[in-house]
Amino acid sequence: MVPEVFLKFVLSLGIGALIGIEREQRGKGEFAQGVRTFILASLLGTISAHFSFLLNSFLPFYIAFVISGILTTLGYINKSKKKRYGLTTEFAFLLTFLLGVLVYFDNFPFYISISLAILLTFLLASKELLHTFSKHLKREEIWSAVFFAVLSFVVLPILPNRYVDPLGIFNPFLIWASIVAVLSISFIAYILIKIFKGREGVILTGILGGMVSSTAVTISMIEEVKKNKKILEIAVVSILLASATMFLRVFFLASIFNFNLLPLIFQPFFILAILNFLPAIYLSRKTRGKKSPMILTSPLQFKVAFFFTALLLLTLVLIHFVKLFFGEEAIYLISFLAGLANMDAITISLSSSAFSTISPSIAVKSLILASISNTFSKWLLAFALKQREIAFSIGKIFFFLILASIAMLFFF
Repeated sequence: MVPEVFLKFVLSLGIGALIGIEREQRGKGEFAQGVRTFILASLLGTISAHFSFLLNSFLPFYIAFVISGILTTLGYINKSKKKRYGLTTEFAFLLTFLLGVLVYFDNFPFYISISLAILLTFLLASKELLHTFSKHLKREEIWSAVFFAVLSFVVLPILPNRYVDPLGIFNPFLIWASIVAVLSISFIAYILIKIFKGREGVILTGILGGMVSSTAVTISMIEEVKKNKKILEIAVVSILLASATMFLRVFFLASIFNFNLLPLIFQPFFILAILNFLPAIYLSRKTRGKKSPMILTSPLQFKVAFFFTALLLLTLVLIHFVKLFFGEEAIYLISFLAGLANMDAITISLSSSAFSTISPSIAVKSLILASISNTFSKWLLAFALKQREIAFSIGKIFFFLILASIAMLFFF
């Protein structure tokens, strides 16, 4: 059996090589840009950690760190003489050294070390994408992100994780975690759309838009078609892709709030997503090389968070009292009506209650019903906003999708 310490040294070499290759390809005459230099930096970190462990003293690590710092400083001074003032490579060099140290104290299969190395390499290689993203970022979006971070990492941890009302409906931590989860998924997708601005095709835009909000994509594309009839095919494909992504979003959210529900919802929602994706991808052949004009606003807005919170609380209350007075089967009606407005609230309400206050079978069927009504609502939106061409185009797919969803109710 291979000793774990040997694997750590091999992994350290691999991490140094990975980051070094990226820096050498970037190659602008910067210090410590070569593959060998970064391999040695990572290996130095691992060796210093090894000797610190053997000697039961951090002195070898301190010496190695100081040496790395001096080399980094000398490299920056040399580079500044050539009027190059970026610190990216210097920071990458030091981080590679520290990753080498981390590798030694990490345990097999080294998830933390490998993940951080991949993340660092991705950030280094994404210079152009990140610059493009920052140029398109608005000031209010930055403040929204800061406010959201405070809500997520400051407020959420201090909330009580228990039901605070006598009826056992409201759990402050669960409700806040729901808001954080939904807005996080939407904002990550929104950021990706910003990063790939001007490079994305119709397929990527539709999928990412569906992660933000399939309803928002539908409204946006309808409004764009009103301005330009020539993008009708792009609009139809974008709406279909966003709708297909909605099924995956439901599956993902339900799994987060109740992992035990995953085996029950995987098959029906995977099938429904595929039935929606296939015709969308087939139709997208006519849109190759084209870009989607879809315009979405940041999901980190007070009114968005307020609307979702109010809808979630209302859904939780309705499910509790409907079950209490009319039985579990009456939840089907609540799910169908809730799906017309928003899938996230009913998804979290049902998944968090499954196996405890609601039977898993009722929860799964209710989620399918909600997805039926949500699909139907996007169809109605096209008619309501006076876009019959879009309505008839997506209606052909949605009609069979709704029939398939109804069939799911009898098989799952």
